[in-house]
Amino acid sequence: MRSDTCLFAATGRRCINPPMGIAHQGWGAQRHERAEGIDLDLWTTALALSDQSSKVIILDLDLIFLSGEGANRLRSVISAATGVPAECIRCSWTHSHSSPVTDKTWVQKGYDLVPPWLEAVNDLSAQAACEALSNLQPVEVYAGRGECLININRRALTAEGRLICGKNREGSSDHEVLVVKLDGLNGKTVATLVNYACHPTVLGPPNRLVTPDYPGVVKRIVEDAVGGRCLFLLGAAGDQGPIQGYLDDLSVYKSLGAILGHEVAKVALSLSYIPAGETLREVLESGAPLGIYDEHFLKVSSLPLKVTTREILVPLRTDLPEATVVSGTLRSWQKTIEVARAHGDDQALREAIFMGRRSDILLRLIERLGTQTELAVETQFICTGDVALVSCNFEPFSKTGFEIKRHSPFPVTLFSGYSNGYLGYMATSEERRLGGYEVEASPFGEGAAEIFQRQVLVTLHELRSMSEESPIRST
Repeated sequence: MRSDTCLFAATGRRCINPPMGIAHQGWGAQRHERAEGIDLDLWTTALALSDQSSKVIILDLDLIFLSGEGANRLRSVISAATGVPAECIRCSWTHSHSSPVTDKTWVQKGYDLVPPWLEAVNDLSAQAACEALSNLQPVEVYAGRGECLININRRALTAEGRLICGKNREGSSDHEVLVVKLDGLNGKTVATLVNYACHPTVLGPPNRLVTPDYPGVVKRIVEDAVGGRCLFLLGAAGDQGPIQGYLDDLSVYKSLGAILGHEVAKVALSLSYIPAGETLREVLESGAPLGIYDEHFLKVSSLPLKVTTREILVPLRTDLPEATVVSGTLRSWQKTIEVARAHGDDQALREAIFMGRRSDILLRLIERLGTQTELAVETQFICTGDVALVSCNFEPFSKTGFEIKRHSPFPVTLFSGYSNGYLGYMATSEERRLGGYEVEASPFGEGAAEIFQRQVLVTLHELRSMSEESPIRST
């Protein structure tokens, strides 16, 4: 295979465990502030892609998220180390809610450890990217689909009519598992990409340990079964939660991760060992006449390699209260937390923590928006032949992801949020009218999801047309 007719790829990885006592992810109902240990290592995994004229780096980090500023800093560090332009680098978070705090919240204790740890994460991610770029090899690309039922629509109504983060078995859910496998010319797997929509919230407020939640287990299962390294790219999970969630039982996140991991491994191995077709090469005479076949597998086109970023303008909310009012409310709850802790008043502490957390979320939302009425959301498109990887810097709902995948002109479209920054939830108009936590914590206004969806599909059609016009080389 000539170097100008194939994609090149390789991976790199580093462990990014935080120091002990770091501020833990701020569940409103949690009693603790500092993490007390690590149950499973956190990773940063880099995938480098090249068509010999351009290079792309995709990072999978076991973090809750990074702010836009934090993501830009990370991309800048990687760009300086590798020479790859920042706009050709994608940083995605697996969004584990049992990872450490990465942005200033109501959690105070242990936050002094966060900034130096994140700087270390940046440096380690750059090392992983350099490792990947130094080991590039020609690969063939395979893609397949599976199904896994560890997720469920989490926007549930109680008998009293309250919308909670629970289990809605009648609600829409996207159970599709998308798998893209990159194999070296020696037949060994270099990387497996997984796209699935489910909040990593198996572990909840009672858990005091740092973990990557179920995505970390998925990666380990796939790598043990398939080889190479696995990257988990979280899908449109804004309204998708685990079938068991908010627990302190470590075995559950490992079991759910194993279920999804084995489904991914099944799909990935099938791409190499279950032919999609065959051609009879010869009949070998033996005790019985034996048909010898040339097998055909589900290989997909891998060139050209293109990267595009679109700033899609969407409306913002206009119904938020004044920042001074919310700030005063937050200070009041923080004072109540101090008093409740001092007096050992468990019930008062529980209420003050979750009310303070809600005030904190609302205040940061108001501060982020200022007086704006519209906001440009960063949407990145990485297209390699028949495969499109679309990512955005917010939490999309499953219907948005489903419609984009359904109407995309690319045969294989992996759609993700949780990349290159974080802006909160973007509910569809139908779900926005129902209210609930995801809507109350969202910066986006009426029609934002529908505008975003349309513009993503317009861009995908443009990119597909460009690919068909230049099927071999990237410009």
